[in-house]
Amino acid sequence: MQVLNAIIADDEPIIIKGLKKLIPWQELGIEIVGEAWTGKGLMELIEQENPDLVITDISMPDGTGIDVIKEIQKQGLHTKVIFISAYQEFSYAKDALAYGAVDYLVKPIEKGLLREAVHKAIAMLQEEHNEQSSKGKLAVYEQKDKNTQLEELFDRLTEGDIRIEEVQRKLQSLEIHFSYERFTILVIELEQLQATNSRWEEHEKRLLLFAITNMADELIREYGMGVVIRKSENLCVIVNHSAERDILPLCEDILDKIRYYLKIGVTVSIGETVSNFREIKSSYTAALHSLKSSYFTGTGKVIPLWFLTKEMHASEYQLGQLRQSIIQALLAKEKDQLSQITEELFKQVEASSRGSKEAAVMSCYSVLTEVTEELAGVGIPSSASLQEQQDWLHRMHQFHRFEELKAFVNLKVTNMLEQLHLASGGKEAQQMKFVKEYIEQHYSENITLESIASMIYMNPYYFSSFFKKHTNENFKQYVTDVRMKQAVKLLLQTDKMVYEIAELVGYNNARQFSDMFKKHFGKLPQEYKSQKQ
Repeated sequence: MQVLNAIIADDEPIIIKGLKKLIPWQELGIEIVGEAWTGKGLMELIEQENPDLVITDISMPDGTGIDVIKEIQKQGLHTKVIFISAYQEFSYAKDALAYGAVDYLVKPIEKGLLREAVHKAIAMLQEEHNEQSSKGKLAVYEQKDKNTQLEELFDRLTEGDIRIEEVQRKLQSLEIHFSYERFTILVIELEQLQATNSRWEEHEKRLLLFAITNMADELIREYGMGVVIRKSENLCVIVNHSAERDILPLCEDILDKIRYYLKIGVTVSIGETVSNFREIKSSYTAALHSLKSSYFTGTGKVIPLWFLTKEMHASEYQLGQLRQSIIQALLAKEKDQLSQITEELFKQVEASSRGSKEAAVMSCYSVLTEVTEELAGVGIPSSASLQEQQDWLHRMHQFHRFEELKAFVNLKVTNMLEQLHLASGGKEAQQMKFVKEYIEQHYSENITLESIASMIYMNPYYFSSFFKKHTNENFKQYVTDVRMKQAVKLLLQTDKMVYEIAELVGYNNARQFSDMFKKHFGKLPQEYKSQKQ
């Protein structure tokens, strides 16, 4: 094909300059024949040069990029358009692709994406050139394999990058008519190709996928019509069927036949059933979403769409409550109770994740780190170093199934329990040290037995006896002693009034403070001060 002519347009000259240097245009067989800074100027340049390719900002003064592509279509020009924009909004991209743009790139432009878009434009121009040289589109389609064209057509439908009018024209030219009123998309994932230790060569993958494609094709004919296309290392099955036909038996047939004849395991996920070509992309997207839930369900199964739509509720509050329950069970060294709580936690994590591996991993990682921090806060440091704790997240992301993640979390919780058993000898001393230091630092606040007990995860009644055992006095009296000692210091070493001292040591009522002071020292505050002076 001869050298192609291109025009670059943007209202910022520095962008034009950058685009000209970003990729080797001449090596790609493209010559830049003009530059434009406004929509009006671009259209004039297009009429003058009749370029093969235009790379333009979608938002231009004196006429937008959409205005330009409409005019190109109106005049029947063969020019292909690649839009660039600083806006990432879906509506911009949707409008651009709807009017036949080759691609929509968001600034700053990545070299690889621009090169890919240009290659796509070249391919489209080459295809049109071939069509014109072989007596029109119908002659070109007749020369191609009909199945290959159909696969290409549905591949573009699943990606949403083809207009429905073009789909209808191509199906008409291929003389293909889909008889049934419903479409459902299935995705087939091969377990062996997903395994981390898989060493399949590309030709082996092709042979395996080819065998499964043929098997699926035969089974589809019993249910209606359909097309099977390869999507990376998965297969996408587009089934055209009647509204009354249940697609689940087909999926189970595919699963069973592959397992029986090829001796390999596959997972089949089902997308939503739709009624027109326009909705095929949404059905494919739903099937992919269903496939992700195999992280929870396990592989070698049919995953229907209802798995993702069934009732699943778990709030952050519930997860937080379970985290606190784990901490309490750890401190109480209740192994059986701890096992029950973690199992309930996993159920809640699965429910709140709604099929998302990322959400499940982050929830479990959050539990481990927060429990570790809480234990450290009451004087029980983790046996894992900070670096090891940071590595937990990386390891958790590497697991392919939720069961592996659960086993990892259970292992870490068990390690924490063992650490608590080892540290149990000095545990009570650490707890008392924490309580005393807290009272010394917060005596001016409203300190209650219940609030301190909750800080070290004890029942208030148990904490009361625990405190008296270690101090030989009750909790309330101990707090009063600390406050009175501080009150005496303030009384003798400052000029503060009695009501001020009362507030500083935790009493809102000066009369109550004076009564307590007299009970403690036998005199009212002012009398005590006068005597000491």
